[in-house]
Amino acid sequence: MSRSSWKVPFVSNMFFSNLFKKSKVLSLWQRPSIIPAVAINKKFKIHNGVWLLSLNVKTSMIGHKFGEFAFTKRMGKDIHFKKKVKKKNK
Repeated sequence: MSRSSWKVPFVSNMFFSNLFKKSKVLSLWQRPSIIPAVAINKKFKIHNGVWLLSLNVKTSMIGHKFGEFAFTKRMGKDIHFKKKVKKKNK
């Protein structure tokens, strides 16, 4: 379900306070905040619950949420379970 049209888009206060600092990479823990137009061609590190993932913002990402680009689940093989190798009988 989307956000009501009468509400303004959610962008955290920490985002704007850190955006204009001289650091090249900004760290974000607010996944539901929307990517504003000011963030084009900037680098961000987004927290996915375990570690920070890097993201370069492009023009096509404006209006989406930061959390859409930081996956929280592992893709592909699950690292915790190893496949058992069958031994050959001689």
